[in-house]
Amino acid sequence: MSSTLSDVAREAGVSKGTASKALNNQAGVSERTRSRVAEAAETLGWTPSYAARALSRSSTGVFGLAVARSSEIVGAENFFMAFVAGMEAELSRSDRALLMQIVPDVDAEAALLGRWAAERRVDGFVLMDPRTEDPRLSVVTGSGLPAAAMSCAPLGEGISTLLVDETARVRTVLSHLLDGARGSHDHLVYIAGPPEFLHVEHRRSALAAQCAERGIGVTVLTSDYRQASASAWMREILAVRERTGCRAVIVDNELLAAQLLVALVGEGLSVPADLSVTALENSILCTVTDPPLSALGRDVAENGRQLARLLVDRVQGGPPRSLAADPGTVLARGSS
Repeated sequence: MSSTLSDVAREAGVSKGTASKALNNQAGVSERTRSRVAEAAETLGWTPSYAARALSRSSTGVFGLAVARSSEIVGAENFFMAFVAGMEAELSRSDRALLMQIVPDVDAEAALLGRWAAERRVDGFVLMDPRTEDPRLSVVTGSGLPAAAMSCAPLGEGISTLLVDETARVRTVLSHLLDGARGSHDHLVYIAGPPEFLHVEHRRSALAAQCAERGIGVTVLTSDYRQASASAWMREILAVRERTGCRAVIVDNELLAAQLLVALVGEGLSVPADLSVTALENSILCTVTDPPLSALGRDVAENGRQLARLLVDRVQGGPPRSLAADPGTVLARGSS
């Protein structure tokens, strides 16, 4: 039979209330008593009852993250795995955890968040991939629970935000392409993600504006981040290249960029002599392609840790706040 809090209190020679304060690192207990209680708990092999703690604190110690992407994409993308790993590492420092569930679309995501809130299964929410029209926001604000998001723009009152400056990220990539040894471009192709994603809209707008300032044309192709039709891209890219002399392609993530790289080489094109390829996300995949992919790198695990800290701060009574994420730097490799 497992030991109880009463057993620990009896072993340490203190009241049950004092033992609870000591084990939960609360004020009002001397260090000597705290040490004695901790020693008693270790001797008896006592572990906390999370169900009881949730009832007594109206807290679960869990934050909810619903992801409206396919399991294929979530499993393959370095971004999600590194981000979740960073969050988990930070949350574990305060004995908290992440509840993550994959759902088919953003409406299902909003419904799931609402259910979690109604059933008191989570203490707060993590929001990823904000949409231009996002049904989750009204659910989150209506729940009264804390929330934190990684976003390129503030999402509303009460939501802490790790702000990603997509304008700065696009500027960094353009500077790499246009101001370096291989500069002098009249036209670019951008393979973008789904247009309903807020960060994709910001990237497209920033790229169009900055290219217009430089007198450069842009052709935008769209992907849903799946293993898309490289042959369709190839037809369009080759047509644009024939029409405009385009010599550079910017791709929304490294998985799409690697797929494009294989297709280009298969068509007999030389990368980067005929067309350069640069990805807006980086992972180890970029180092094993031939040639290696240039990419805009950032510390995604650190982004996860930062967002976790924002959320824990809210649960502990802090106000909603914003924190600027490092936009990253270009890791120049053989593809550009």
